[in-house]
Amino acid sequence: MEICFVKNRSLYNFWNESLEEAVGKDVLVFGAKGLGLISYKKELEAETEYFQDVAKLSKQLKNVIVSGCDTDTYGVYRHSVVVADCGRVLGVSDMCHVLDESEFVSGGNYRVYDTSKGRIGIIVGDDLYFFESSRVLSLCDADYIFCIIKKTTNAIAQIMQRACSFSNGVSISLLTENYVSVADIRGNVCFFSSKDISSYKLKIEKEYRQITARRKGITDEII
Repeated sequence: MEICFVKNRSLYNFWNESLEEAVGKDVLVFGAKGLGLISYKKELEAETEYFQDVAKLSKQLKNVIVSGCDTDTYGVYRHSVVVADCGRVLGVSDMCHVLDESEFVSGGNYRVYDTSKGRIGIIVGDDLYFFESSRVLSLCDADYIFCIIKKTTNAIAQIMQRACSFSNGVSISLLTENYVSVADIRGNVCFFSSKDISSYKLKIEKEYRQITARRKGITDEII
């Protein structure tokens, strides 16, 4: 499966200037700046057409598009990610955890999207720092996971990416303002790029482990 990563450009800038880079790619992934700020009020009143545009582009390219954005729900702001597949918007995932004080608040959903290119799990922003995020998505049988986070200032994000890939047996791709990183199910970084536009051919691997845990004198086996 071929993935095109667009680190800092907007969807519209890429559409007008670099669309050939995504031709033939299975998944096109934009960073946190992909769609900018989306107002649900303006979308409902047809003042803006962000969701329609991302659906149109996915139809034109015949692929899946994953794009970071911020959403405004009548004055409530969240960091979010939109997923579209071959002309349809499948949904919007919000960041569920907020670490520091911010005008952005937490949303309320984790979701695995059943797409034409496989089952895609989405992690938004600070959710990467909580193991349950990737755990929930892996238990929901995600084939692979994309994490879009605005900015990283240290190595913690990549450490968490690699640890979660290894512990859950599913590949996680991390897209930040600084770099793109792909970790395999062994926790190894199999792709890294600081280019604004980069491509990677991902081999979908999943690993299921049998875990035995002893608690209060009783041994349970968990698949």
